[in-house]
Amino acid sequence: MSSIDLTGVSDIVLPSFKWTGSGPLYDGYGDPSNPVENNASFGIKVKTSKMFSLLDPNISRVGNGIDISQTPAWQDGGSIRGGRVSHCFRGLWIHDVGEGVFVSDINVSDCVFGIVVDSGNSNLANGQTTRNSIGVLISGGANNGHGSVMGWNARHNNYNLSCQNVTLGHYFGGCNFIAGQGGSDQGKIQIYNSKGIMIDGGQIAYDDITVDATSQLILRDVTFRGPVNITVTAGGVFDAKGCYAMTGAALTLNGAAFSGNTP
Repeated sequence: MSSIDLTGVSDIVLPSFKWTGSGPLYDGYGDPSNPVENNASFGIKVKTSKMFSLLDPNISRVGNGIDISQTPAWQDGGSIRGGRVSHCFRGLWIHDVGEGVFVSDINVSDCVFGIVVDSGNSNLANGQTTRNSIGVLISGGANNGHGSVMGWNARHNNYNLSCQNVTLGHYFGGCNFIAGQGGSDQGKIQIYNSKGIMIDGGQIAYDDITVDATSQLILRDVTFRGPVNITVTAGGVFDAKGCYAMTGAALTLNGAAFSGNTP
């Protein structure tokens, strides 16, 4: 079975699709053998399509596993339910005003970018990104952010989460961000030039968190486990309330011991 281009196709249900391309296997940490020029290939492309539903896609070894863009109108978004994506440059890419997309129960691993959301108003729920260079990337395309990531498990990625150039905020509820690709090493959470990033609930463990001078990170009711080191550049905003540090959590804020909650 070959890749599927659903450009302009509306009101469609695509069940149980499987496609394996000819791209290289992912070897870890931004592996240069998975080249940028492989980006043009895809497993499923959904562009200018209304009311689509993708069920249990299984895609590997292409540039973009699932490529979604240019939702025609606010009410026209679609859904992705279930599935497995691996060994791609981008596992799932929602971009270029691909708005109103709901993604649930998907497992994305062994990609340079697991999930990339460059558009606004999209929601990810109850999925997992594992052993990617960047597990989840929320970035600043047109009308960016102001969506949600709920009940997500981003673990054992080099960067478990990266928010870059987000101007309209983004909400993470009940998500776990745990450890780096090596298993017991430190993963990373990066907040770069991004406003209104809130992580509410869930667990953070074995992570180094960085907040640059132009960013805002709000933590509410997070459980810390294992070593977590937080670095906030002068001018950046970091506010943590109602958080709980398990015994042995070993937290630091700008190199000093940290309780887990700011004044």
